[in-house]
Amino acid sequence: MSWRANPLVRWLANAICHVFYRVERVGAAPAAGALLLLPNHPNSLLDPALVWAMADRDVRFLAKSTLFETPLRPLLAGAGAIPVYRKLDQGVDTSKNVETFAAVSDALAAGDAVCLFPEGISHSTGRLEPLRTGAARMALAAERDGAAVALVAVGLNFDRKATFRSRVTIVFGAPFSATDLVPGDDAALPAAARMLTARIAERMRQLLVEAEPNTDAALVDRVDRLYAAARGRPHDAEERVARRRSIASGIDRLRATDPGRYEALLLRLRRYDARLRRFGLRDRHLDWQISGGDALTFAVRELAFAVILLPLSALGFLVYFVPYHLTALIARLVTRERDIVATAQVFTGVVVYGLWLGAVGAIAWSVAGTLSAWLTMAALVPLSVLSLIAIERETAVLDAVRAWWHLRRARHDTRERLRRHRTELADVLDEVQRWLEREVAR
Repeated sequence: MSWRANPLVRWLANAICHVFYRVERVGAAPAAGALLLLPNHPNSLLDPALVWAMADRDVRFLAKSTLFETPLRPLLAGAGAIPVYRKLDQGVDTSKNVETFAAVSDALAAGDAVCLFPEGISHSTGRLEPLRTGAARMALAAERDGAAVALVAVGLNFDRKATFRSRVTIVFGAPFSATDLVPGDDAALPAAARMLTARIAERMRQLLVEAEPNTDAALVDRVDRLYAAARGRPHDAEERVARRRSIASGIDRLRATDPGRYEALLLRLRRYDARLRRFGLRDRHLDWQISGGDALTFAVRELAFAVILLPLSALGFLVYFVPYHLTALIARLVTRERDIVATAQVFTGVVVYGLWLGAVGAIAWSVAGTLSAWLTMAALVPLSVLSLIAIERETAVLDAVRAWWHLRRARHDTRERLRRHRTELADVLDEVQRWLEREVAR
């Protein structure tokens, strides 16, 4: 390996990802050797950070050259980013991409991991955009120069990418090679690049839940939660992504093939959801079997935790109420583009929370002196993490208590009717899936 990232920049990328999102990983990147990581690009500058954080090795990224003219330049340098000169960036000299290709070839020859986004743009379409051939040409050039390069497609699947503490599932595909496509001469390079680009696109699609973000994404999530609860599926990230891919594809095909059946199924789902809301329940609550002893054990345990966690939650809420909401407000004013909102929130948050920390420290200094100021600022950093953990845990506890109370109030036959309705919907989903498979096979 010819290069190592700045440890501080690596830590910062990792911290940002795990604070802003609940991150789950499926698969893994090869731990050593020349590697080309090929992710989709739905979330601007947070996508590289997520890939880097979950690759378990240093990764060099291709970043648009205009970013090197911003205050982000030190971070990009610390991350070993390689500038790429895009035609769509005004005033950029695209002839410098010769240097980009040379830098990528040198990195791969040295056994480094390089990540580039084959779509070439960050977007919020919810689907894989047409790929540029740059990734394929770089892989083929490295192979021609004698580097054995492992290509790994990466799927970034966000539940709600602009929402703080939402879930993102990162799927690393199986490594594949471009060796069989290496052309014998330059004249054959364009055709080989197109073939490899098509192969990359196929590999990437196998890792993505493709759904229109404003409508279908929420429906895919809802159907998946219902089906997983009805069939008792485990909370496995790999299985969930595969299931959601199937659901998203099924929604598209059903809507196009039989709109009437699609609308009828949607109506049944809405009626079921209305009944759940009437009783204040969710799918998973219908399967709870809680005895009096279980309820007592839970109450004693959580009350003991609450002695510590509730004051911690309240303190964190009070201390960080202003910067939390100020960050959200400023980020909304800065941009409303879905693929940039989360990035705006992160960078705004770094500035706002930094200023807030300094302001609180200044108040402590004016009241009690320098030592008090330093101790206060040192305590505020772990407080932010601990209070976030406390708030999330106590929120989950309150949700469980609320569900238990509603279950106690609902009659036994009410819950059984809801469970039957849920099972019937799952059966219909299975029937529709089989029907769609038969239609495709014709």
